[in-house]
Amino acid sequence: MSEPIDSKRFFHPSFWKVNFLVWFGFGVIALLIRYIMHQDLGRAFGLTLAAETLGFFLSGVLRLLFLRLERLPFFRANIVAIAIVVTLLTAIVQSGLVQIVIRSTGWALPEWNAAERWVLLALLMWLVYLAWTLGYFWVQAEVAARDERIRAAESEAESHRLEARLLRAQLDPHFLFNSLNGIGSEISPHPETAGNMVRELADYLRFSLEHRHEVITSLAVELDATAAYLRIEKTRFGDRLQTRVTADQAARRMLVPSFLLQPLIENAVKHGFSSVEPPWSLSISASAVGEDLRIEVTNSGDSRHPHHGSGLGLESIRRRLNLHYPGRHRFEITEESGLVTARLILEGPPCFA
Repeated sequence: MSEPIDSKRFFHPSFWKVNFLVWFGFGVIALLIRYIMHQDLGRAFGLTLAAETLGFFLSGVLRLLFLRLERLPFFRANIVAIAIVVTLLTAIVQSGLVQIVIRSTGWALPEWNAAERWVLLALLMWLVYLAWTLGYFWVQAEVAARDERIRAAESEAESHRLEARLLRAQLDPHFLFNSLNGIGSEISPHPETAGNMVRELADYLRFSLEHRHEVITSLAVELDATAAYLRIEKTRFGDRLQTRVTADQAARRMLVPSFLLQPLIENAVKHGFSSVEPPWSLSISASAVGEDLRIEVTNSGDSRHPHHGSGLGLESIRRRLNLHYPGRHRFEITEESGLVTARLILEGPPCFA
């Protein structure tokens, strides 16, 4: 099973591009040195072409060997000793092959004998291969560390997505429980109203089902969901409830956590309206300021009501804001002149979209 993975890594184009640039750069330096030594550009170029081409391919063999040794348990513990031995043997092989080229072409310097050439070239290439190996393992370690950071970030993001879905899933039964309680209270005194509420609830649940997998959605879709919920409440309260929704086009295009507004509306209806006499008012406004989004839900009520601001809905909003806008949001509830305002300021786009 591991062989295809090693083959894919061995033939990865990024390695061969970088390896070519490394040996090309070394070849330019070697060409200048050989030209100074031989005073013959053709000879210097020929030797450089032979030596650095060999180096390019032998370094590929080294990489293939390291890829195979990585699977063995003793490799990590003895990596330095193995690198020294392997690079020395590679340098000896390259030096020997270059000597064959030198003898066959007659490009040897007369003041050096074959043994001196072989030893000096072998030592030089050993240092080159040691540097190449050090660079290779450094790049490998950097790539592995980067991949680990990416995997950790992806794992954390997926964990947050799962938590966001769980919080989103909690809202539907909570909403359904409240809606059914409202319908139940209307069955005996107002059966026609209760029937209309059931139909509106069915439409809302159909909408919710169609968007059940969406953790993030546009504010326009979120306002459509809110409008569906408000129709249920309008059917229940009739003229006692006045609603208004305003949002500019830039705000409507922005992304927000799905069903973010619903708990605020539920909280206003269940707790805010119970503290004051009708008629009641409920308004939603949204505006965009650059990349930030400002949302306000204002309703008739009294923030000093003992139940105001409690329950699953508001806690769910706070947890979801911490997930999607960590350190980039404000959520506050204020009361002034008989009106309670829930204010959301969301800075930038949500995480985990």
